[in-house]
Amino acid sequence: MASARPTALAVLAVLAALSCMSTGCAPATTDTLPQRAPSPPRVGAAPKLDSTRDQRLPIEKYLISPEENVRIERARSALMTSCMKRFGFDFDAENPNLGKKQNQTSHRYDPTDPAVAAVNGYHGAQEQARGAARPSRKPLSPDMERVLGHGRNAPSLPGAGALPPGAEYHGITVPKGGCVGEAEAKLTAGGGTIQDAQAAVDINFDGYVRSMADARLKSVFAEWSACMKAEGFGYPNPEAAVKDPAWRSPAPSKRERDTAAADARCKRKTNVVGTWFAVESAYENREIQAGAGRMARVRHSIDVTLKNAAATEAAGK
Repeated sequence: MASARPTALAVLAVLAALSCMSTGCAPATTDTLPQRAPSPPRVGAAPKLDSTRDQRLPIEKYLISPEENVRIERARSALMTSCMKRFGFDFDAENPNLGKKQNQTSHRYDPTDPAVAAVNGYHGAQEQARGAARPSRKPLSPDMERVLGHGRNAPSLPGAGALPPGAEYHGITVPKGGCVGEAEAKLTAGGGTIQDAQAAVDINFDGYVRSMADARLKSVFAEWSACMKAEGFGYPNPEAAVKDPAWRSPAPSKRERDTAAADARCKRKTNVVGTWFAVESAYENREIQAGAGRMARVRHSIDVTLKNAAATEAAGK
């Protein structure tokens, strides 16, 4: 009942006041006053979702998206390559992992596809592909390493061969942080960023953790758990199934594959994905609204970098 708590608190306050009148009390501080946990955010009707691959969490507006990352990395590579050529080096800075970043929701609530889970278990397709050959860059000479650098804010490690500030190479001053540092400086000029802001990262993780403890999601987890028990598997919630130590193997066992497939089927039967997405979105929206000014600055910093990246591409550098 909504009115019970304030009434109880009022009674406690009167009792505390009477106690102080008879015995004396130290001044109250914020450290000694009871702290009320914020009530759970309001959640509307949960959408029916089998997957969130086509959905976006509210916080994703404030994180560098895969598409934005491609644009930034292409401009960064072009600036690094141009800088290295200025020093006489034939260097291609193209990132072999370009385009591989994924949205936050791509695999957030996996496994969600019974057919895929029946093959990969809890070993994601990406994890199984780790052994595949990756494109490797030709080793750089010591001079190239020093001129390329590691960025303007990279720590100076003993023996790393980093050039001191103002150092020259063949009569040309090497920029702070090397060519990597120059590229970053040009992309972030005017208040830009090439990394996700910690404020956005915190909300991204905090929303997930808080959603796991939400009574509405726990209720759906209980339905999922009952479904899993009927399939022959005992887990209290999906995270427990994912983290089962039995899956720590190079390849998924038959039991792992069977468990993961049942997991995905039960998620669809009980709408775990839709409920989880709705609850987590509600927590994120509350945090974003509470820090609206800060989050607007976060988005602005990304937009500044994208503008600089577009200018780089237009200049052909």
